[in-house]
Amino acid sequence: MSDKIPLSLSELPLLLRFIPADSRETWVAVGMGIKAEFGESGWDAWNDWSQSGTGYKLADAKSVWKSFRKSGTGLGSVIKLAQDNGWTPEKKELTAEQKRQFAREQEARRAKRQAEIEADEALLAVMRTAVAGACQRIWAEHASEQGTSPYLDKKQVQAWGVRFMARTVVLEIDDQEQRCQIWEGEHAQTFLKAVPKPRPAHLSMLVFKRGDLVIALRDEQGLIQSLQQINPQGNKLFPRYGRKAGCFHVLGEHLATDVIGIAEGYATAASCLEAAGWPVVMAVDSGNMPAVARAIRAKHPAARIVLCGDDDPTKPGNPGRTKAEAAALEVGGVAVFPAGGHGKDWNDLQVAEGLDAVRAQLVAALELVPAVHAAANDLPPAPSGEAAAAAAPASEGGGESGADAGQKVFQRYALIEGTTKVFDLYKRVAIKRTAFEMLVTKPVAKAWAEREDKKCIAEDQAQRLIDQAKLKGKAKAEAGGGMSPVERYVYIDGTQDIWDAQKRRRIPVAALRVALGDAYTLWLNSSERREVDQDHLVFDPTMSLDPAVYINTFEGLPLTPAEDFSKCRAILEMVDFLCNGDADARHWLLCWLALPLQQVGTKMATAVLMHSTMEGSGKSLLLSDIMRPIYGAYGATVGQTQLESQWSAWQSSKLYGVFEEVVSRDQRYNQVGKIKHMITGKTMRIESKFISGWEEANYMNAVFLSNEIIPWPIAEDDRRLLVVWPDWTLQGELLARVIAEKDSGGIEAFYGYLLQYDLGEFDAHTRPPKTPARQRLVELSKASWQTFLSEWRLGYLGELWKPCVSSDLYALFLEWCSRNKEHSLSHTKFSGFIATQVDKAKGVPWYDGKRRAFAAFFFPQEGVEESSPPPSLDAFALAKQVEEWRKAARTAGWKVDEWDHVKADPA
Repeated sequence: MSDKIPLSLSELPLLLRFIPADSRETWVAVGMGIKAEFGESGWDAWNDWSQSGTGYKLADAKSVWKSFRKSGTGLGSVIKLAQDNGWTPEKKELTAEQKRQFAREQEARRAKRQAEIEADEALLAVMRTAVAGACQRIWAEHASEQGTSPYLDKKQVQAWGVRFMARTVVLEIDDQEQRCQIWEGEHAQTFLKAVPKPRPAHLSMLVFKRGDLVIALRDEQGLIQSLQQINPQGNKLFPRYGRKAGCFHVLGEHLATDVIGIAEGYATAASCLEAAGWPVVMAVDSGNMPAVARAIRAKHPAARIVLCGDDDPTKPGNPGRTKAEAAALEVGGVAVFPAGGHGKDWNDLQVAEGLDAVRAQLVAALELVPAVHAAANDLPPAPSGEAAAAAAPASEGGGESGADAGQKVFQRYALIEGTTKVFDLYKRVAIKRTAFEMLVTKPVAKAWAEREDKKCIAEDQAQRLIDQAKLKGKAKAEAGGGMSPVERYVYIDGTQDIWDAQKRRRIPVAALRVALGDAYTLWLNSSERREVDQDHLVFDPTMSLDPAVYINTFEGLPLTPAEDFSKCRAILEMVDFLCNGDADARHWLLCWLALPLQQVGTKMATAVLMHSTMEGSGKSLLLSDIMRPIYGAYGATVGQTQLESQWSAWQSSKLYGVFEEVVSRDQRYNQVGKIKHMITGKTMRIESKFISGWEEANYMNAVFLSNEIIPWPIAEDDRRLLVVWPDWTLQGELLARVIAEKDSGGIEAFYGYLLQYDLGEFDAHTRPPKTPARQRLVELSKASWQTFLSEWRLGYLGELWKPCVSSDLYALFLEWCSRNKEHSLSHTKFSGFIATQVDKAKGVPWYDGKRRAFAAFFFPQEGVEESSPPPSLDAFALAKQVEEWRKAARTAGWKVDEWDHVKADPA
């Protein structure tokens, strides 16, 4: 591309103005393309452009720029990004000589860049050797096998093959001089004082202090290549140029054993060793686990390898789990992750529950089938004997009887389009028709097959889900899945977007150009390239659209339900606890949670609002921590930032949303309309950066959590919300049992319980019961004029519910507002609001004591459906009523004679 469009370095800044610098992916791609074409000369242009994005840091930019060595991204990708964003190259006719000159300049740049790459590679080799030698010296001469570490004490583990710094040592790394030096004792202090400020880019250093923990990172031959330093605060540092890829530290006597564990960090590895007794290899971080696993497998082909992975769903992509499962698949090992302890790794579990808990889970991992041998049978094993009895649904009070068999089969199974096979949406396996009939009985299978609304799934999508299940949903994505570009990328006709079939998401065409590079043109011109109409890319959780025509982004709920409901007894108790023992509220809430699971794709016309001013009532525990995992990627936790953002991609492909404190105090009234639309709207507009917006059916059911007394105002006639106000804090034995169940199969059991919960006549439009919490919120939500009107009608203001002149009623309202610290309104607005509820007549004549006057009157009625104002000729009678009303107001304690318009009255 750069060969076709002449572009000089001086023209580059103008082109870059057209490319947004907010995406890190784009930022990196642009930097790689510029450096590939202009080498180090392109730094200033890229750095200046980088500052137009968010989160710019000079140190980060320098580090990333330095990392650009060899790459497949050229300037052509940068030019296309600019063109996609509106840049048009200046049209200029070049002479033959100018074209030759441009070619010579370009070739000179390429030669210069190639020389820079070779110099970088040579420098890297020299510096890695120098750093490795320095690390070997520090390990041998300055680190002691004896010592203590606050870090080890905090993690409650022992020292396994690590050392402790006996004195202050500075490792100086100077890539300009291409050398490493070690400074110790007084020399170290002298060196540190002499370091220029700011420190030159070519100079880096690692300062080891007395008491720091030091871990040697060795390659597969056992040679030290780098060190990891862990200071008393737990900060982990490495020397620049120190090799990490494929290097590791072994905890334990030796690796000549039947079982070898691999973990990320030192504390995690130590916990696994001390619990299970196997030698454990520390891989440093998740990204290094596959390389370390390959090295261990090469040296120990017969060993059982257990990948003791971290598990942190809050991190994007959960790299700990993803990399561990990928490594297990690659080397024929098993990946196991800690359950319980509120932790993300095995050391967290040890600190929370002790080594016995770690030991039990790791020993159980030896019973798992190695990843490469995992297979899904055509027919899931049916329970028999005691297992069958345990699998039978247990009844637990009224309303929990099982759904009929036909409905359960309809919920669970889908026809694989173009075949006679059936797909199990729970266990994600394909079942032959004969096996399906044996499993559910022939009559039920026949009734299911004859249903016109039965669920359908495309054959390739079913196979992909089966593959994902084999790899626990992670390793396939990490390994790339083996999809060719024409299989993976589908053009969405009518847009500038692409559907990524592997990662199941929309991407802009510009991103595809960067991803494919020179192969983009091959994909674009391929006769096998797939296209789908923009209206045929759908989110259809009902799975009712023809898979031969539509691409369905829904793939079924990720969790497999369990039928041992004894595992969710405490969770069910918590539901009753949150509803304050209100049986009607409890039943409605369980029905509301169950219906969208029993009939996936049901859009509820109602929502749940659970609020309380005290922390720790358990509302988030139930509605977020327990319910969200059932929906997996089809659930969302939403805050005020997402609700107010112009980008709404978070709403796409969602079935369940947990909205936490989404409305700030100053936005309560402004956001009510948006909230109501999310509850009842049939469709929604999805807007995302760099991608064309699209309409999508709204299947998201919403729960709202808040610690505010008034999360947002609701009206008396608004029956969309079940409002629950937990009266107590969840604590003690019940809290401990709920947490234990959540971490030990309780979520799957609660899912199974909801799938068989008897809904009776409950449907998506069933109104929630009125709760005391709802009535309180209605009262607190009233505007000042509404509260005033209610008190006027009920006689709280005195015996004043009778005809009166508008100016008198407004004066009473102002005095009432002053007493109650309520917000007042203008006379016009107040009169207009009251007139929506009370009969009002304008221009009514009455005798004001001196002359006939005309005024607006309110005529409240009691027990009369139709009424009319008194005759206009009876002005004296009307004046008498005004005086009686004022007298009643005085009797009730209102300061009538101080009202401005009364003072001016001639009477």
